[in-house]
Amino acid sequence: MARVLVADDHPVVREGLRKLFARAGFRVVAEAQTGEEAQEKAAALRPDLVVWDLVMPGGGLQGLQGLRQRCPEAKVLVITALAAPTLAQEAVRAGAHGLVAKTANPEEILAAAHAVLRGELFLPKETPLTGREQEVLHLLGQGLRLGEIAERLQISAKTVESHLENLKAKLGCRSVPELRALALRLRTPTDSPSPPGA
Repeated sequence: MARVLVADDHPVVREGLRKLFARAGFRVVAEAQTGEEAQEKAAALRPDLVVWDLVMPGGGLQGLQGLRQRCPEAKVLVITALAAPTLAQEAVRAGAHGLVAKTANPEEILAAAHAVLRGELFLPKETPLTGREQEVLHLLGQGLRLGEIAERLQISAKTVESHLENLKAKLGCRSVPELRALALRLRTPTDSPSPPGA
């Protein structure tokens, strides 16, 4: 049973999310109404998933970075009413594993939660990652080089290059090293990087 911390400054939103996750078999271990409170409770309780509101006091992208530093093993799902086109990219660069709108239906919110808990990156419908792109990003985060990724997935190096280009566009990265750095930040601490040449 996944353990969840819900961080949002609106009591009605927190209650709705708590009931939604409880009905779906999650265990809500704590709630927080500020970013600082969420960081403290996450550091103490070590939840599997933190649902993070971007506009609560002490929240935002800076608060998200603080959360990831204090509780790096937790997956973070950003839930927001904001609709900036680049918000998903900015949230991911700050350490989020997924982003979903507050206007999303319950099924989509739960799908996002399950995806990030599986180690996938969940993005809004406008810029979703394909299954193969998820695999390439995961292997990149394990330290594999282009040729090694191609060999592991049994696809051509040209196809890997194509996936990397798509990932750079979707995640707002300018280069493969920047994409690799992002993949490393998203990697679960328990993942072991592959040794060179593996």
